[in-house]
Amino acid sequence: MKIRLYLVMKLFGESLECTTLKANRGSNALILGLMVLSMGACEFLTGVHIPDHVSVEIGSSDVSNVTVVQSYHFLMIPNPECPDDPSCPAVVYLVNSDTSSVALPFERTYPFTERHQFFLETYPPEGEEATLTMRIMIDEKEWYNDFRKLLPAGENGDQETFQFVYQFGETMNN
Repeated sequence: MKIRLYLVMKLFGESLECTTLKANRGSNALILGLMVLSMGACEFLTGVHIPDHVSVEIGSSDVSNVTVVQSYHFLMIPNPECPDDPSCPAVVYLVNSDTSSVALPFERTYPFTERHQFFLETYPPEGEEATLTMRIMIDEKEWYNDFRKLLPAGENGDQETFQFVYQFGETMNN
């Protein structure tokens, strides 16, 4: 599917750059229409839907704000504590991320990038215990819906969090 889209885009780009052919608006519209149909036909033929956006809802009656860490670019690496155990969850390495404090209730829709990855982690303010709810929708389909009491960081510094990890074709949630 990506190859077909690339070829159509490449042909579209070459037709616009070609100076020996005189392209009119009608032919450009036709090429653009074929490109859109190509993307839809690929999805129709394969039955695979590539998502457009992810919607996030976070709420709590215990706290008025939470920390949100969000990333579109991450790597899943084997856990160094159990690298040969396939049942051991992989570790998420964030290549780029944004961290912010957000007011609750929080609702936001994020568009997918070409990587079709999405990472979101949330937790209450430092030292506070709170019951949080988190709901994640990918396009119009619910992928995650949970609530739990998250405790403050313990003596070892580990913070309980909600974490959602999506990579097109697979999900891993903690």
